[in-house]
Amino acid sequence: MKDLPSPSAHAPAVPPEVTAIETARSAAADLADLAAGLPGTAISDTARSARVADRLAEELAELGQMLRALPSRPAQMSGHDYALLMALRTAHAAGEDVAETIARALARLAAQLGGSRQVLVNRPGSWEASAVRELLRGTVGPDDEELPVYGGPGGSL
Repeated sequence: MKDLPSPSAHAPAVPPEVTAIETARSAAADLADLAAGLPGTAISDTARSARVADRLAEELAELGQMLRALPSRPAQMSGHDYALLMALRTAHAAGEDVAETIARALARLAAQLGGSRQVLVNRPGSWEASAVRELLRGTVGPDDEELPVYGGPGGSL
C-alpha cells in the first residue's frame, strides 16, 4: 500500500501578507475583548483587562514588525523601539514636552522595576546609561525618594 503524502507537503507557503492580516484580526479580537470588559469592577476584572491590554500591545508590536519586514517597508526596528517612537511622536504632536515625557516614563519604569538602578542593569557603564542616570536623579531624586509619586513603594500611578 502506498503512503499518501502529508497535506503540508503540497500546501503552498502562506504569504507574509496573509500572516500579517491574521495577526491584525487577532489583535482586533483582543481589543474587542478588552473593550467588553471595561471598566472592570472587581480586582480580577482589572487584572484580566491588564493582561488583555499587555497581550494586545505585544500583538500590535509583532504586527508592526511583520509589516516592516514586507518588501519596500521601513527599515527593521524592534516592536518596542517602534512603540516608543510612536509614543514620542504622539506626545510631540500633542505639544507635550518630550523630555518631560521621557523623564516620567523612565521614573514609572524605575517604580515598576523597584528602583532607578534596575533601569540600567543591562548596560550600566554606557554613556547613554550615564545620561539616563542623571535624568532619573533629577526626576526621582538621588536616592529614589520621589519614586512613590510614580508608583514605587508606598505610591501608585
